[in-house]
Amino acid sequence: MGHRTGKGTASVPVGYSMYEFYISRNGILEREGNTIYFKGEDFKTHIPVNNVSEIIIAAKVSLSSWAIDYLSKINIPVHVLRENGTYMASLVPIGKNEKGGDTVKQALAYNDQHQRVRIAGEMVMGIRASILRNLRYYNKNGILDDEIERVRSYKPDGDTVDSIMGFEGNIWNAYYSAFPKMFSGYLAFKRSFHPPRDPLNAMISFGNALLYSSTLTKIIVSGLNPSISFLHEPSDRSFSLALDIADVFKPVIVERIIGNLANNRIMADSDFRMDGGACYLSEKGRKKFLEYYSEKINTSVKTDKGYATYGTLIKGECIKLLKDVRGEEKYRSFRSWD
Repeated sequence: MGHRTGKGTASVPVGYSMYEFYISRNGILEREGNTIYFKGEDFKTHIPVNNVSEIIIAAKVSLSSWAIDYLSKINIPVHVLRENGTYMASLVPIGKNEKGGDTVKQALAYNDQHQRVRIAGEMVMGIRASILRNLRYYNKNGILDDEIERVRSYKPDGDTVDSIMGFEGNIWNAYYSAFPKMFSGYLAFKRSFHPPRDPLNAMISFGNALLYSSTLTKIIVSGLNPSISFLHEPSDRSFSLALDIADVFKPVIVERIIGNLANNRIMADSDFRMDGGACYLSEKGRKKFLEYYSEKINTSVKTDKGYATYGTLIKGECIKLLKDVRGEEKYRSFRSWD
């Protein structure tokens, strides 16, 4: 896929009418008239806002109030990740595509135990399918047969959200146990969140934060309320619906990127930095990861209805959920296809 690279940004895909704009260098976002620039000590990059769907910041960046005002008026969300790669916050244009009637229906669907359990179970089936696809992909000479059978044995057929979450937890645990066999250089693995303790956990956390941000934009564009979720409990500290939907795609987006970076030895020691007992991506590492993420999110993949990019599929997932809460048709989660 062709790319062009702006100074201070990661790759920007060519050939798409709308794309994500990534920032991986320190600097400032400023407005000059109706133009937005990203500037640093030795560079000044124009952001073509007419073609940008969202801005994702993975560095120390200041935003002028005038820039925020303009980005809000033209409906461009800005997602900010901490320097350690975890999600921090989003600047979301107020009321973008959201309709009060749909928000009420979404809340009613959440409060309907039967409907919520059905939707949550379907989300876990999507997670399970994506994990199974990844395990099959890395199953050289049958080394992952046991893990595949373990994941297959878990079916979210409970009658409460807690029981559905229990199945989901078992599926993720079985999947994580396969990582030492999937990714070169990691003979032992334990998922560590706050903070990540090693390069593999650092890449997972950073990739998850990027996917969460991309998913949040798709939710906003679709008209769903990002604070009303079905699998995860709604939280005052996060847009929990983004967690619901992003989890369905994590294995086939984030872990595929990590597999490429780890197994082909693309990441170097200099792409990570240690801070006490924590491990984070360096500026160089974030930029490199962003380039591969940009390419992956815009990759066309086979589905049961043809081909679509992962970005399009995430948006489609939001639309399917919206149709369910409207009572138009039942939600069926994304299924990975080989």
